[in-house]
Amino acid sequence: MMTAEQLEVIAILRSLNYPYSFIANELKLSMNTVKSICHRKGYKAFGKRKTKDEKTAAPICKCCHKPLPEGMRSDAKFCSTYCRTKWRRQNFRIIEK
Repeated sequence: MMTAEQLEVIAILRSLNYPYSFIANELKLSMNTVKSICHRKGYKAFGKRKTKDEKTAAPICKCCHKPLPEGMRSDAKFCSTYCRTKWRRQNFRIIEK
């Protein structure tokens, strides 16, 4: 079942012209699932295709996978303090087990 948050991220990344495969890898979904959702919901890509360098250096939050806001530090990995603490809690629980 697709969550509303995942649908929002798919819509945002697709509008920024990221390919289905990139979105699928970020959200850990099948590429065909992302493609189907985009076609059904009408999420279209605009502009030129992303280069390989742009995809690997994409400014995307490690927790919620949304694009980082403009004006953040170039080495920022999270969009907010909430995402940073949530991500750390999730990863440290895995290590402790």
